[in-house]
Amino acid sequence: MSFNDPKLPERGVGLTWFPGLEPALESNAGFIDVLEIEPQMFWRRSPVDQSEVVDREVLDGLCANPIPKLIHGVGFPVGGTRLPQPQALELLAEMARRLDVPWMSEHLSFNRAAMNSGEHFTSFLLPPRQTLAGVEAAARCVRAMASRMPVPIAVETGVNYLRPRADEIPDGEFAARVVEAADCGILLDLHNIWTNQRNGRQSVEEFLGELPLDRVWEIHLAGGSDHRGYWLDAHSGGMPEELFDFAAQVVRRLPNLKAIIFEFFSAYLPSVGYGVFRSQLEHMHRLWDMRRDGMPVETRKRVDVAVADPAPSPREWEDTLGTLVVGGTCDTALAGELIEDPGVDITRELIEQFRASMIVRTLRFSSRLIMLESGSAYLEQLLADYWKEQPPQPFAFDEAEGFAAFLRKRDPQIVGFDEILEYDRAVMAVALEGAERLIPFTVDPLPVLRALGAGRKPDMIFRGHFEILLTPDKSSTASFTPSEKQVIH
Repeated sequence: MSFNDPKLPERGVGLTWFPGLEPALESNAGFIDVLEIEPQMFWRRSPVDQSEVVDREVLDGLCANPIPKLIHGVGFPVGGTRLPQPQALELLAEMARRLDVPWMSEHLSFNRAAMNSGEHFTSFLLPPRQTLAGVEAAARCVRAMASRMPVPIAVETGVNYLRPRADEIPDGEFAARVVEAADCGILLDLHNIWTNQRNGRQSVEEFLGELPLDRVWEIHLAGGSDHRGYWLDAHSGGMPEELFDFAAQVVRRLPNLKAIIFEFFSAYLPSVGYGVFRSQLEHMHRLWDMRRDGMPVETRKRVDVAVADPAPSPREWEDTLGTLVVGGTCDTALAGELIEDPGVDITRELIEQFRASMIVRTLRFSSRLIMLESGSAYLEQLLADYWKEQPPQPFAFDEAEGFAAFLRKRDPQIVGFDEILEYDRAVMAVALEGAERLIPFTVDPLPVLRALGAGRKPDMIFRGHFEILLTPDKSSTASFTPSEKQVIH
């Protein structure tokens, strides 16, 4: 199927799906035409061989929802020199067939690099090397993924917190060359390129002037936030009014637009509330109605690029940038240049915040016990020391297991900590493996867990021999969490 095949259906206006979105789906029935799914949400680690597998029971629940679906990958970007892993592609293809999607998308970024200890995951989508060699590498990755998928591929225009470089192809031109070389579609993330403009990179108009707009199948919109002089692609609320006004001009220039999606991170739901979805859906339906108002033929600009690529190579760029942003060290000339870029510090800070949120969310009671007994600063220091020992992990379970091993070695000297840590680990294991776990305690666990859940120090300590039986709770497709089914005294 070519990039502009008329058989691609229009999907309309939709949201990125996450566990807990059900109230928004119910209250906005009739406003949501499509749900975009991040497939890694349904992946678990097999207890048999530790390979990644699809949780088919949870997926079945989503498949039963009649709203049409799209797939948007976040874990296997196609902008770097390292090809997507074959096993991951098999799982992506399986989900594409199960969800019956007409196309799927991935990021024009990279998230794997290597340093002395070997290849590592960066926990962040990083900008590729924007040279002709970088174009060739990215196009090869896109083609490798496309060859294994049952549906066409679109690549997302990424966010880039680094300063522009004199030796790189401009942002829009780089994206244009990649999609033309790979013959794929474009997911035009308007918030990303607007963020880039606000942070001093190429202007939105210049970016669009270099892009083949007839390849755009999908638009992403989102909200962000200010942080230390940068605008962040945080997906933390409604889109800014300026972005909506800009989108209203862009949609008229996209002859093959098939979907408009609002992106939102579930972590911000308690502070923002479900009401944000209705207002954004109404805005996007107005945009959708504008899309055929006018589609002028545009003449694209093409930047002349030297035949010989400048150093560094795309692989050196990935390994150096990918090492620096996870706190590693390099002594190359490129490392010296990148260290001077404040965007590297911002990226490293965002990675550390994301890793910390995964750990605190997953090792929930252990983290609270440390903070209540020894203070937040102590937990922050433990995390900082852990970052120095361990690069990011691709799944929350792996990140939490690594930190749990670190804590057992460090021994925080908190009464009852070992049992609470093992309880948190058991909760993860039950969710991952779907099998019961019996957890022994030397104190009555219920008053302790209730106190920690309420954010206060446990004060009712009853010693004895106790056990908690954790069983899988799959009663809702919105989540897969263990339940305490029985307490045995």
